[in-house]
Amino acid sequence: MAEKNKYYWDTTRNMSATQETDNRVPAYYVGRTPRTGYYQARYVVEDFDCTYNVGTAVTYCLRSKFKHEDGGLECLTKAKAHLEFEIERLKNLHNK
Repeated sequence: MAEKNKYYWDTTRNMSATQETDNRVPAYYVGRTPRTGYYQARYVVEDFDCTYNVGTAVTYCLRSKFKHEDGGLECLTKAKAHLEFEIERLKNLHNK
């Protein structure tokens, strides 16, 4: 069995084969591609082993059109901030 991400928890073990979505996940985090249900932002972050800041930025970008009525501006602004945090972290890491 493959090693699980430290944030992994099995949300499918008690699901019936016909249950397609996790009701705890808001619609703006769910994509359109089926993946034992539907693909979610958290799967992208986990599958690409993103750092916290990159993963948060990806999540904000993916939900940007759906969560607020501002056309995505608030979410994209937050994503930009997290990318700037990651750039700062990487610069500090490589300048030691």
